Amino acid sequence: MNTQILINNLKFLKRSVRESPDIIRNVLAHMRGPTNIWPDPAATRESPARPYRPAEDLIPVHVVTPPDGHYMTTFFDVNPFSPSGRYLAVTQVPFINRIPIPGDRARVCVIDLDEGRCDVIHETAGWGAQLGANVHWGQTDDLLFCNDVINGRATGVRLSRNAGLDQVLDGPVYGMSPDARYSYAPNIEYVNAIIPGYGVADPLLNKPRQREKTSRTEGIWRTDLATGRKALLISMHDIVLALGDQSELAGGSYYVFNVKVNPSNDRLFAVIFSTGVPLRAGTPVQLITMRLDGSDVRLAMPDRLWRVGGHHPNWTPDGEHILMNLRPKGEQMAFVQFRSDGSELSIVAPGHKGSGHPSIDCSGRYLLTDSYTVEGFKNERNDVPLRLIDLEKNEERHVTWVHTKDLLGPRRIDPHPVWAPDGKRFAFNGTVNGYRQVMIGDTRGLPSNG
Repeated sequence: MNTQILINNLKFLKRSVRESPDIIRNVLAHMRGPTNIWPDPAATRESPARPYRPAEDLIPVHVVTPPDGHYMTTFFDVNPFSPSGRYLAVTQVPFINRIPIPGDRARVCVIDLDEGRCDVIHETAGWGAQLGANVHWGQTDDLLFCNDVINGRATGVRLSRNAGLDQVLDGPVYGMSPDARYSYAPNIEYVNAIIPGYGVADPLLNKPRQREKTSRTEGIWRTDLATGRKALLISMHDIVLALGDQSELAGGSYYVFNVKVNPSNDRLFAVIFSTGVPLRAGTPVQLITMRLDGSDVRLAMPDRLWRVGGHHPNWTPDGEHILMNLRPKGEQMAFVQFRSDGSELSIVAPGHKGSGHPSIDCSGRYLLTDSYTVEGFKNERNDVPLRLIDLEKNEERHVTWVHTKDLLGPRRIDPHPVWAPDGKRFAFNGTVNGYRQVMIGDTRGLPSNG
């Protein structure tokens, strides 16, 4: 057995032991049944922006969600700001002490950043502890999309900011094209087979799982957001067939995880996990890219490089490169980038240790990321920094420190910092006075960003 594989197996076992209390919490929740606490599905709350940590923040940072509830954005690669920039889309979740079970309901909310108001526009059972309801904006300030469970089927829905549920889609919402015309997604009922918290809640028994190791009927789905119709863009079988030698993962079952379309709107990447690989604990990972018609499948990051240490890929603004954390040649975790076919791998911000969920602003000058509490960056209060690296000067500063309750496992609270399209703001998650909250940082005072 490869030494790195053995090390990874031991790490997986250690992590499984550490996260075993979450399994117990989940079982107890199923025994008690769903939690539904929303008295008024059409509630409107005042939510004026409040300074976060003015004595410590490098730039202006404000809490924008109501102070007595739990709110979250979606992911570090999903823009929560509306097309005009006036509104912020968030998911209000009923609790943070466990992951949801089927029947637990969250609420899709819109924060009016001009008037300091929070409006509830939809209630959903299609959410997870990490991505919320996967809320995306459409082409206007009145159009949003998220996931839900309708008549027992996990799928996407189209929402009106003013009128609520507008249409039930045939397919799920996940990686949206920049023009908000299509959603590219895995089957979200299977995502928790890989990592709990990113799909919709699993039942306690008879969890949905793919029947084939390389499915001919599952893979990446494309949903037309105008018509609501979905089609299988490419099957898992055809993806694996295009990847060439997969002998080291033979015997495993392949699942699609995160899907993301590039800013150029001509390629997507998909994170592919394998489960049940003989002698491999956990879920070996690969990154593939393809054209938006499912052709030209490329293996951009193979298992042999990823398994040494790596996580969280994201497209760069040029649409040609992918940024992620990686341990090149087994050295310290670094920020790296490479082309969509895996070529030209190079280190970004040399000398700065990789961490968290990295992304680069639209100008290409600033790299923003957070940190997990186990990555060596937390302070004496167990807060983690939002790290801002000026790529032009190769200099790092901490924008602010974020309290995440020091949680690990599927119920952890990741900051997931995400840039606004114009690069002048970013949103992130954290906890304030015990409540999960969403904050906004204003970067207009930074050099070349005014």
